[in-house]
Amino acid sequence: MICSRLFFRLTIVSIALLSAACSPDRMIGNHLRTFTIEHALPVILKSDDITVICHANDGMAPLVMSFTQFGVETDLMLAFGLAGSSICLENDAVEKELWSTMAERQGWANTAMDARLAQQILNRDAGLRQIRAYDHTTAYFKKQYDYTFGEGQCPKFKHEVEELLLLVGATSALQALQNDVSSGRLINVDMAIPPKIVRAMSCLDNQKWWGFPKSVQAALTVILPESPEAELQGWKDLQTAAEEGDKAGMRLSHATYAVVASIKGRDDRLRDALKRFEAVPKERINKDYLLLDQLADLVMRHIADRFWMRFEGHRAPTENYSKFWDEKEQPAATLDATMLDTM
Repeated sequence: MICSRLFFRLTIVSIALLSAACSPDRMIGNHLRTFTIEHALPVILKSDDITVICHANDGMAPLVMSFTQFGVETDLMLAFGLAGSSICLENDAVEKELWSTMAERQGWANTAMDARLAQQILNRDAGLRQIRAYDHTTAYFKKQYDYTFGEGQCPKFKHEVEELLLLVGATSALQALQNDVSSGRLINVDMAIPPKIVRAMSCLDNQKWWGFPKSVQAALTVILPESPEAELQGWKDLQTAAEEGDKAGMRLSHATYAVVASIKGRDDRLRDALKRFEAVPKERINKDYLLLDQLADLVMRHIADRFWMRFEGHRAPTENYSKFWDEKEQPAATLDATMLDTM
């Protein structure tokens, strides 16, 4: 009798657990996750419509969040989704920045101040989404591999999408830091994150990922140099990474090079980065990751617009923005080795 009762109770518990594990909500969530990773993500990465992608992520993020309560693994999807949804906010922030600069040049102090305040709020909101994308990335690797981001032994990736997640999460954190600075430190991003990113990039195959991991490491070396020699080597590594990206048909490292040049106030290197970027033939772009290249193109457009606005009072031309106002018509030139050794 006792054994019968025990068996009955264990049966009831087993049924309850099985029912919870196979609940319709969890099943739907897991199907959504599988479909997103196996079918939607490859199509998204081939897209060249950034605006559609960022707005789609705006709408999908709450739906994905809702499945977390049913035990569905949502960190990976939310990391990609929040990173994508921050793009439109960054675009709006740059527009406000350009309007602020133009208004200031025209002597419209109140308009310039208003645009500047609006820009800071947008930078804050974009940065918050990006740091949340980073947090979901770190949570994913902690749960799946017991890997603390940027610490200890690298995880042994089971799927290529996890490598892409590591890359996107790290980039989101750096963008969050940049937006934090632009907002006037309204987010207060933890400054312990950049060194973790440098170490985490060592977990990725630099050649496989178009030289981008090395460009991220070089960027932080230049921004926070330990010595003049280290900074010079960082600049060289940025250019090498851009050249590796050229061979793979990906221009992400060019964008890193340009961002660092802009942060450091090196107009000579900024011009070089813009020229290198525009010199890459469109037909060489990797079509499987077209979206990432378009994101790099957007970053370069923003930087070019700021640069032209600062000197000419208007944003960059729609085409050939690396043919600068003070240059005669000539083939695009890049910094040569002699110039590198003297800088």
